[in-house]
Amino acid sequence: MQRLKVSIGICAHNEESNIGNLLRNIGKQSLPSSSGLEEIIVVSSGSTDRTDEIVDQIAKEDKRIKLITEKERTGKSQALNILFGKTNGEILVVVSADTKPLQGSLKRLVELMKPNIGGACARTLPINEKSTIMEFCNLFLWKVHNRVLNEESEKGTLSHLGGDMWAIKKGIVHHIPEDVINDDAYLGIALKKRGWQIKFVPNAKAFIKGPATPVEFIHQRERIVIGHKQVEEIFGFGSSTIGAFALKKPLFSLKMLVAEVRTNGISDYPKIFVGLFLEMVAQTLGRINFRKRSRYLKWKQIRSTKAI
Repeated sequence: MQRLKVSIGICAHNEESNIGNLLRNIGKQSLPSSSGLEEIIVVSSGSTDRTDEIVDQIAKEDKRIKLITEKERTGKSQALNILFGKTNGEILVVVSADTKPLQGSLKRLVELMKPNIGGACARTLPINEKSTIMEFCNLFLWKVHNRVLNEESEKGTLSHLGGDMWAIKKGIVHHIPEDVINDDAYLGIALKKRGWQIKFVPNAKAFIKGPATPVEFIHQRERIVIGHKQVEEIFGFGSSTIGAFALKKPLFSLKMLVAEVRTNGISDYPKIFVGLFLEMVAQTLGRINFRKRSRYLKWKQIRSTKAI
């Protein structure tokens, strides 16, 4: 029986802090026996640090690694369009350049790509410890987000290809509008509109670093809010996120939030309130600045999230 070809895609811009570790991590990941890793393609968009040099160096050790460079940074959606056109695998797994996938996660993600499944996403988890308020807020936010994804996935209603490691069947979506800010939200709804299911894979994990300061947290979340509103404007409805459900499914949102709050001790409640306050600020700013969304396409990198 012919083996299923799997391609890995990485979109990078000035990722010298992590790109080497990530490529070696992926190179050691296993796949189901019925699949084979065809290639690992890095699209480096206007990188001015050592990203390209590091990729080239590791490519000499692993011939599956290929580097495609863009002279200018055009945004992640354009980098993904390059991956859609250049990868050869029947399944494309996209991994954020500033992540650390847990060993075995690639195999678990690919295993879920059954005939009726168009996409699958891994669980994203900050590796920040809970010692500071911001570290706690990052972890709490992602836990609520993952809880929503899992709930929607089990009901078969998930419409968000969210997180920092996801898979999609090649050929379903050939192109993303270049001005799309949240590519994962766009792709999730595009898959659902074409009749495909999306699965959340909780035992496939991608570790990240969350923003270290309230200003960075709000900046990151504001961009995400604007991106989700843009996708809702394009399709007429939003994706499966706690922010999108807050107004449309308030009881469901409250249920998810309370369920996560209950996993924490009373001493953590003040931190939770801080996190919710920062999220409200980001939601408000996102709505205010939505008309200026073009400036969020190439967002300013948050350097505290890069040293993973």
